[in-house]
Amino acid sequence: MSELLELAKRMIKAFKTFECYVFEKKEIGKVRELLVKAGIRSLVRIRKADPRYPYIYVVVPWSREFEKICVAKVKELLAEGRIDRESYNKRYNELIAQCIRHHERERVKEIIEKLEKYIGKGSGGGFGGKTTIFSSEFP
Repeated sequence: MSELLELAKRMIKAFKTFECYVFEKKEIGKVRELLVKAGIRSLVRIRKADPRYPYIYVVVPWSREFEKICVAKVKELLAEGRIDRESYNKRYNELIAQCIRHHERERVKEIIEKLEKYIGKGSGGGFGGKTTIFSSEFP
């Protein structure tokens, strides 16, 4: 259990700094176990960091659905007249990339929050570490 807590702490630090977590192939079992226990398996994906290095993996936010959402939002901006056709044509890719980046940042915040909750549960007090329980000495 303490191995998973340490891994969760390292993962939080990595996501706060780099918005991903890089690890070696030998850790993949523990990483998968943590993702399931912390409830973030559906929020992330594990992939190889680089095809040239088959023993290095990375956990990144799952962002495939964001592209569809962002394309719809950019088209909605045009339909509502909030941007003109010329700006739409010039900045279409930039607007979508900006929107996807926003959603990825929000996903990282969600991942960090769930990992912090997992650490709170695992480090004692099943109340997330924020509740104080008084002894029965007090009336």
